[in-house]
Amino acid sequence: MPAADDPQPLVAGWSKGTFHRVYLLAGPDALTKEETFQRLKAKFIGDDPAGMNTDGFDGADASAGAVLAAAGTLPFFGGRRLIVVRRAQELSTAETNRLADGLAGLPESNCLVLLWDDKADNRSVLVQAVRSAGAVAVFWPPFENQLPGWIVERAAAQGKKMGLPAARALLETVGPSLPDLAQEVGKLALFAKDRADLTAEDVAAVSTGGRAGFHFMEWERVLWSRDRARALGVLEEKRGQGEAAEALLPQYIKAVQRLALAKALFAEKRPRMEIFEKLWIRLRDVQAD
Repeated sequence: MPAADDPQPLVAGWSKGTFHRVYLLAGPDALTKEETFQRLKAKFIGDDPAGMNTDGFDGADASAGAVLAAAGTLPFFGGRRLIVVRRAQELSTAETNRLADGLAGLPESNCLVLLWDDKADNRSVLVQAVRSAGAVAVFWPPFENQLPGWIVERAAAQGKKMGLPAARALLETVGPSLPDLAQEVGKLALFAKDRADLTAEDVAAVSTGGRAGFHFMEWERVLWSRDRARALGVLEEKRGQGEAAEALLPQYIKAVQRLALAKALFAEKRPRMEIFEKLWIRLRDVQAD
């Protein structure tokens, strides 16, 4: 039996031309959720370069009336029409109720997709209405011990064979962010060109440009210590190795984002181990920092 809210049966149905009038795609795995939405879009409406049969809204400022009007508009020149509401969880209570009431009346030629950040709240009338009129799918990121296998599968999807040692090397270099890992796997596939295998040597060459780049969390720990001299020293070291300034900026941005998240979690008085899990901090010496 498939797991509750498992997206796989839905995806399999799309290949056979089986669609619902409304979907709610939820869960913390933003990468797979977005890729699945793009797959649904391609299967449902095909090529629509002018965007005449697509429409988009943001739940933070959308009204149920506008969404239902778009979802009720018949497609131009026949065919199908797709409407997406991103951040659907941001809809106000009144708009949520109005949208929920209108889902049953959507035409079969149209598809309304609600993208919901994090896990969908099953107490929401909108979520309940989607379950009645269409389908809900929840996307969960892999557990820590599943990430190397996820990387291997990602490489295989691009026609490359990648062993677990190379996958673990990539994880150690990049960290647990799925979008970052997906991007690096894509770069590795291009780097390898006609070679079938992706190796740990390829990881070292691509992820650091063939030079010693930032070790995972090295820059964060420098910032945490508030050691300006050491921070400048790290930057100078990388510049001396030939790193371009623009290549260092993303590392700096990630470090600041992690620091801001940590401060917010500590301010909420979350349990320390919960904070370390969210920040992907496993080593005791790093936790101490």
